[in-house]
Amino acid sequence: MSGYLAFMLVLVAVGVFVSIQLNRLNVIIQKVAHVDSEIIRMGEALSETTTSLVRFEKRYLVTRDVAFYRRFQEIRRAYERMQDRLKHLAAAEDLAPQVERIASLSRAYLAQVEKDHRRAQEHNDTMNGIYLARKTELIDGIRQHLQHMISRARLRRDEKIDSSSRISTTVIRMSMAAALVGIAIGLLVSLGSTRSINRSIKQLQAKTREVAAGRFAPLPPIESPPEIASLSREFDLMCLRLGELNAMKEDFIRHVSHELRTPLTAIKEASSLLLEERFRQEPAYQHQLLGIVKDECNRLIASVNRMLDLSRMEAGMMDYAFEPLDLLEVLRRCVLKLAPIAISRKIALEICPPSRELPKVKADRDRIYQLLENLIGNALKFSETGGEVRIETAFADNPAAGLLVRVVDRGCGIPSDQLDNIFDKFHRIDDGRETGRGTGLGLSIAKHVVAAHGGKLWAESRLGQGSTFCFTLPLA
Repeated sequence: MSGYLAFMLVLVAVGVFVSIQLNRLNVIIQKVAHVDSEIIRMGEALSETTTSLVRFEKRYLVTRDVAFYRRFQEIRRAYERMQDRLKHLAAAEDLAPQVERIASLSRAYLAQVEKDHRRAQEHNDTMNGIYLARKTELIDGIRQHLQHMISRARLRRDEKIDSSSRISTTVIRMSMAAALVGIAIGLLVSLGSTRSINRSIKQLQAKTREVAAGRFAPLPPIESPPEIASLSREFDLMCLRLGELNAMKEDFIRHVSHELRTPLTAIKEASSLLLEERFRQEPAYQHQLLGIVKDECNRLIASVNRMLDLSRMEAGMMDYAFEPLDLLEVLRRCVLKLAPIAISRKIALEICPPSRELPKVKADRDRIYQLLENLIGNALKFSETGGEVRIETAFADNPAAGLLVRVVDRGCGIPSDQLDNIFDKFHRIDDGRETGRGTGLGLSIAKHVVAAHGGKLWAESRLGQGSTFCFTLPLA
């Protein structure tokens, strides 16, 4: 920007300078064409007219022919008009004194001619030598002053032509200098921008290779150009997000491996015992082992189904069977299922219905049950022994939002910096706590379920004081 600003200032300065010089050149050309050249032409015409006046005046005095005198008067009038025009032109070039002397001599000459004309009419005598010498002196003076005026006009014309030539040369040189300066500035700006862009792009290329290799460290600061700097900041955010996703993926793989290994190990051991027929004579133990195999298979199927459900939800391929649904009925079923967990941990689990009857909601029974199971199960998992979990139902503040469900616990709470990320897949908030293992998919599935129903899911929490998960469902 600084380079382009300097280039624009140079262009503006050169443009102003060239405009001023061209205006001067135009004024000079106008004066040369309409003043100096006209003065020279008028001076030469006056010189020729003076010769004509003298010639016809002499013919008249010699022959006394009136026709010559009339012709003399015609030329005299033209002569006086040319003098008036010359006075007007000479005023612009400071030649007025010279023209005034020519006019004074011309008046004296014409006055002398009038005297000779009257004498010739009155006395019919010949030309007097004294008068002839006087007129010759006046005519010579007129011619001398005309030649001097013409010489001065030519000198001034030549000076103006030289000045216009110098102005033209200066304008050409300034234009060439401005062009060279502009090219130099353009090259410098282009070189600087190219080097800055290339250096930044090379850093981005190197960082891209690092990301491809699984290293997500942030880029060194890039300050310019601004577009690349903005891109580098976005790239850093991407690297940060990729790093988080990579960590969550590794954590997910670790958790899933545990989730799958534990039931598979139990199935393997139970099936091995059955194949070895160790309890062939004890049908009760065989039945117990088969029960273990069945339960662990169900556990595996549930884990795989959660992952498949999330994949279908993210792809928009999950099928929902919407119907008018009694939400309290689904709540009671879910609470009854999870009640043994609450009893074993001495956690008070209760439903707090509103004071008036709730209308039905438009929802998929199985998905709402899955949603409630995830939210209530998490609340129980993160509650301390002897704690409390409440499920509250009410009408939403906005009538268009339908019903509001709140799952409230008095557990450990969620750090404020994780509230925005807890609904991301693979994200877990039980690190470092003695809680049941999980895949980190429950809240992500819950978010998709609520969004598919046209509702909204959010969390409120204070660290050490518990959490509240809220969601809305539209009315049927």
